[in-house]
Amino acid sequence: MNRAGVLLDRDGTIIVDHGYVGSIERVEFIPGAIEAIARLNAAEIPVAVVTNQAGVARGFYDIVDVEQVHKHMTAELARQGAHVDIWLFCPYHPDGIVEAFAQASSDRKPGPGMAEAAAAALRLDLEKSWVVGDRQADVGLAHAVGAHPIYVGRPGLVDPSVPAFPDLAAAVDHILATDPAGPLSGQVAVPVPPPRFPLTRIPRADHFGAAYAAELARAMETIDYAAVAQGAELLAAAYRRDATVFACGNGGSASIANHLQCDHVKGIRGTTNAHNRVFSLSTNVELFSAIANDLGYDSVFEYQLQSLARPGDVLVAISSSGRSASIVRALDWAEANGVRTIALTGFDGEPSRSRATVSIHVEAVNYGIVEDAHQSCMHLLAQYLRQSWMTPDAVASEVF
Repeated sequence: MNRAGVLLDRDGTIIVDHGYVGSIERVEFIPGAIEAIARLNAAEIPVAVVTNQAGVARGFYDIVDVEQVHKHMTAELARQGAHVDIWLFCPYHPDGIVEAFAQASSDRKPGPGMAEAAAAALRLDLEKSWVVGDRQADVGLAHAVGAHPIYVGRPGLVDPSVPAFPDLAAAVDHILATDPAGPLSGQVAVPVPPPRFPLTRIPRADHFGAAYAAELARAMETIDYAAVAQGAELLAAAYRRDATVFACGNGGSASIANHLQCDHVKGIRGTTNAHNRVFSLSTNVELFSAIANDLGYDSVFEYQLQSLARPGDVLVAISSSGRSASIVRALDWAEANGVRTIALTGFDGEPSRSRATVSIHVEAVNYGIVEDAHQSCMHLLAQYLRQSWMTPDAVASEVF
């Protein structure tokens, strides 16, 4: 189910419009703006920033400068418990002097491009959503996509039928006080299933990248980090008793299993006294292909475990879908033979998710997003274990 969101202008709405703000030194947050965004976050209302950045086309600064400003703003927001779900900007202007950006674009407000990209990334119903800004172009964007406009800033500059408020804080008061029959009605109470990504074609790579990053961040937030802690303890206990940890996966998950062996042997040992026993069952192509050829692919991991694993060992099984037969058979054999298991899954995760001792599950239905999240989980487990076996001074002086 698509939901209502808030699309915010940047300059004049969140930060002071000093005119073409292209460096972090010129960023000045409007009082109350960060707190207002935090209140939208607390209400579980998605927040997108959609900003025209003609300064790129006019040669005042470039795209990297815009991205640095947004990174700086992200950090400042985070310090006060706030976040923006997706940042979108349009660098084009038909009167620009930089050839690559001197053109008209439907992304430039009041064109609908950025709003449509935000809707695709965040699963928004634009007709239920709000556009908040300090210019007529922001009101025009709202009208272009059927959203609810809110004007902030000096009064009398827009149609009197458009709700107007002195600043973002007051605008958010209005949004949060919306009548129960209005656009935000029921959206928090209705469970939203993991979204497909992308929902529609996104024509620009930078917008696709921003949408991808937003979806990955959303997916990472669905992980039960208590399960990550359980997995970390399972691995640490195995290493302490000199047990063996096995990893397995198919396709992209095979590369994560192989990478796990590297990070848990070389990465951890490099700055600790740990001599961990870790093997990837996805790496020996001769053995792997012989089992697949003679016994069937479903046996490639189970057969190796039968020869190599002992009670007390640990298996880390990685499957984006959770339904790979080779993974399920390995988990079943391990659990039946005294080998504890950790499953990294996505999609609905079944049947692997419910068969494992510890399940680290990612609520996402895009293979790239799930694999990126699994890679992050693999890294954080390795780095957590590494730093837990180091002194505080060593952690502070080492590069991870």
